[in-house]
Amino acid sequence: MLVEITKNSLMNAIQYVIKAVAANSSIPILQGIHIQAGADGVTFTASNTSMTIQSMIAQDGVSLTVKRTGAIVIPSRYFHDIIRKFNGDKVILEIKVPMILSIVSGHSQLRLCGMDPTEFPSIDDGEAFPSTKLRISTSLLRSTIKQLAIVASTSETSPILTGVSLECSNDCLNLIATDGVRLAYRALHLEDATHNSLNAVIPAKNLYELSKILNKTDDTTGLKVESALIEGTFPSIKNVIPQSYLCEIAVDTACLLKAVECVTVMASEQVIRLVANADTLKLLSKTADVGDIQNEIPLLEMCGEEFVVSLNGKFFIDILRNIDCEIIRLRYSGKTSPIVVLPDDSLMSTLFLITPVMTR
Repeated sequence: MLVEITKNSLMNAIQYVIKAVAANSSIPILQGIHIQAGADGVTFTASNTSMTIQSMIAQDGVSLTVKRTGAIVIPSRYFHDIIRKFNGDKVILEIKVPMILSIVSGHSQLRLCGMDPTEFPSIDDGEAFPSTKLRISTSLLRSTIKQLAIVASTSETSPILTGVSLECSNDCLNLIATDGVRLAYRALHLEDATHNSLNAVIPAKNLYELSKILNKTDDTTGLKVESALIEGTFPSIKNVIPQSYLCEIAVDTACLLKAVECVTVMASEQVIRLVANADTLKLLSKTADVGDIQNEIPLLEMCGEEFVVSLNGKFFIDILRNIDCEIIRLRYSGKTSPIVVLPDDSLMSTLFLITPVMTR
């Protein structure tokens, strides 16, 4: 293998795939990055068995020139840290001796001991099994993952809840995540998708890593991410979402977020209280032997009776930070029913639930 590549192109590829490196794996080869140089370009791949990320740089004679094909797996941490500190604009990757990668940039020379590339897990090319293809804009996928991934459970006691459920029928994709206390639901309309059918649960942590990659660029050319699925049946939400409500209020999202963040600081066990009156929403919390706090924000609209409800402040903050809408609506359906949080935007088919905390 003999490859000439710009440092920027190389670093971009490494930073994408290193998110999938199994840092503490007992399998040494999963701590490495697979490099495959072919006639069309160079592919960098990393895998932790749950997720595989692949970044392909096409040969163009400017950012990349492949002079000799070949493959090797090299230790990711050393490779990433050293390339990052190189001063040269060009990097030469060459295998002169079997399982040894020579790296030259400017006045720097490095040799890394590699591993057999044939032992590295292969990424699915999509031809082995029938597949469903969905086309979604990068920005829409990024915002959707951001809203749902934070709601998924982090406890392995119920593995199915650590994932995000995807159900697709024709041109509608429904995504659901819940940890048993909170729930997030979003429906996406898909264009040119009249015969699609999909039912899968993807680990939320894998989707979160994907969203971080998408945050860096809208250009996903040459980027491929493969995720394992979680087996099991995701709980139905049909009987969870309240169908009627006693009160609905509209508030400024940024204003409410600041108020919730403020009162949660003083909240014992992160429990805050919301009191909805005719024209204001009061937020209160206290910690015994420390003190208490009260904040209030104006209501933009109120329909129904006044109410008092206690919530987990941290869980509420997570929802508000990711709702992507200037005004939200809160629906109260009773002391034991979940609070429904809705963006005040008819174009967003998004809904959040948060279960009240029972207090005396």
